[in-house]
Amino acid sequence: MSNGTGTWLVLLFVLIAFPIFFSVLWVGITLLMSFIGGWGKVAKQYPASERPVSGAVLVHVTGMFGVASYKRVLTVITTDAGLYIENRKVFRPGHHPLFIPFSAIHNARKQTLFFWEYVAFDVDDLASVRLPSKVFVGTPTEIAR
Repeated sequence: MSNGTGTWLVLLFVLIAFPIFFSVLWVGITLLMSFIGGWGKVAKQYPASERPVSGAVLVHVTGMFGVASYKRVLTVITTDAGLYIENRKVFRPGHHPLFIPFSAIHNARKQTLFFWEYVAFDVDDLASVRLPSKVFVGTPTEIAR
């Protein structure tokens, strides 16, 4: 093999094989986050059929599903009936948009971690979720202090 052929093989690997490897790794990690955090379980029970046309919209929201952390990648729309939650498209594999009715939110309690004030709650027996307190302003969810 001449030196030119070896260079082309390396270039071919970088241009074709690495993007495929990175894409498979990316999708695998997002699927794993959905599984270990509980997003997938909640999505099976409470899938969103469409994005609400009205409601209080919060973008770049930080939240947690179980141990999976979503830093500034969530969009939360608070409606009269519940919470619509979606992840950014680049993190979407395994994270279908959710619509959690307020009747499915249990054991809501206000907590603080350093300077982050959030509401921790359970979605039925599917997952524990933490979202900023401002998400629940004006909602019918009763929050324990």
